[in-house]
Amino acid sequence: MKIIAIIAEYNPFHNGHLYQLQKSVQETDADGIIAIMSGNFVQRGHPAFWDKWTRTELALAAGVNLIIELPVFFATASAEQFAYGAIKLLNDTNSVSHLCFGSENMDKYAFDQIASLLANEPESFKLALNNALSQGLSFPNAREIALKKSLNIDHMPNTSNSILALEYFKALKILDSPILPHLIKRVGSGYNDEELSTDFSSATAIRNAYFKAHKNRETFSFDGLLPKPCSDFISQAKPTPLSIEDFQDILLYKLRSASTTELSKFREVTEGLEYKLKTLSLKARTYDELIYGLKSKRYTTTKLSRMLNNILLNITKDFSGAAHLNYLRVLGFDQTGQKILKLIKSNSDLNLITNLNHISNTLKDNPLLTMDCLATDIYALGYENLKLRQGAKDLTNALIMRRP
Repeated sequence: MKIIAIIAEYNPFHNGHLYQLQKSVQETDADGIIAIMSGNFVQRGHPAFWDKWTRTELALAAGVNLIIELPVFFATASAEQFAYGAIKLLNDTNSVSHLCFGSENMDKYAFDQIASLLANEPESFKLALNNALSQGLSFPNAREIALKKSLNIDHMPNTSNSILALEYFKALKILDSPILPHLIKRVGSGYNDEELSTDFSSATAIRNAYFKAHKNRETFSFDGLLPKPCSDFISQAKPTPLSIEDFQDILLYKLRSASTTELSKFREVTEGLEYKLKTLSLKARTYDELIYGLKSKRYTTTKLSRMLNNILLNITKDFSGAAHLNYLRVLGFDQTGQKILKLIKSNSDLNLITNLNHISNTLKDNPLLTMDCLATDIYALGYENLKLRQGAKDLTNALIMRRP
């Protein structure tokens, strides 16, 4: 049984994702596909548009066979940690042949060359990187300059998807993984395009269009923006989307009530940002005002959003997520996915979790799993509807099984 994998957020699952899914199966002649999917918070440091169970329903409806949750520690981390955590899980299944991912840049040799350098980091590269950082540049810009100098090249993959693709190549090398990278040419709108398209609208454009319509009290239809099985499900289930603004009061409370020493312990609070955070927390009234006050040449909006998300979710610098990555949390599967689970169970030492009420005491104490449950409980507080604000949904929401 040939199994391939995709690492995704499906935030939400749109036509571009369906294209990638179908091309991946077609080009690799796969028998089944696993998606390692972010849970209730995503890599740009925001809550997911819809909760992880809704997004699992959409992925299964579109043809993914098995959905595994990427622990929130990795799902909300830098591209490097995001890629490493997801690929470590896939590698440890001992069941996946290819990792398929989209990129605007299709030069596999260039990705491989750059990833080899990043996996080993020679002294010349470290020196060039530190020199660029000392000029006040953001880390992504500094690294691009250092790579160009070290490899003597003029052009670097610098789109969001290409940067992530590079981290996938790197993680596969670091783990000495037998999983083969398979590039799928991206089509349609770019990752950050904000305008809706007739064929392939970006997730950013879809989210923005929805929230704009919602703010203006206008009706909004996902028809044509999502694959038909997905839009059909949404029209029936009518799930409530969330945005980062739904959590700004909780975040401001945490910032105002914490000391600078406490703030300094959170992941990505670096170079004295705790003092700026503390001062801004007393002036800012909204999330946007926080970001605007923190923004500089040195720090990208995404870096700052991730930092604030770490504070919201209590993710600290000293926590080692990889040390506890010994399980697969199953969110949903179809008939083929059930066969994949049996294959993983026979090939791997990973603990398969399908029901949190029936796990060992050792797994109950796993801090990665505890962090995921806390993230779900915090996510629920974003809803206005009181019925949706109840906690412990990781214990009460059922595994999703899609029947033929």
